[in-house]
Amino acid sequence: MIGGPRELVITRCESCHARFLPRRGPCPRCGATTLNSEHIPPAGHVLASTEALYPPTGWASPHRLALVAASEDIRILAHVDGELPRTGELVDIERRPGHYVVRRATPDGAADGPAEA
Repeated sequence: MIGGPRELVITRCESCHARFLPRRGPCPRCGATTLNSEHIPPAGHVLASTEALYPPTGWASPHRLALVAASEDIRILAHVDGELPRTGELVDIERRPGHYVVRRATPDGAADGPAEA
C-alpha cells in the first residue's frame, strides 16, 4: 500500500487545493487534472452510524455502516467491522479493494478484533 499500512491515501488538487478520496477523472470541484497524492492518518471520529437488520439481497445481516470524519476534512462512508460505534467515537480506517472498513480503535491505536480478509 502506498504510504504504508498505517496511512490512507487522499488526492489534492493543485489548482483549487480541494482534498478528496482517490477517484478517476478530474477534480470534482474545479475540473483541473493536476492532482497529487497525500497521506493522512487512518483514523477518524464517527459522525453517524446505522445498522440494517434486513439489508438488500447479497448483503450480510446485520449490515453496519458509519460515516467517519478523517483528517483534512475527508468524510468516508465505511462498512463497520465489529460492534456499531457511537457518534464521536474514535475508529481506525482501512482501505480495502472497492470499499473502506472501520473498527473501534483501542487506546494503543490498534484496532479491536481481527482484520477482515
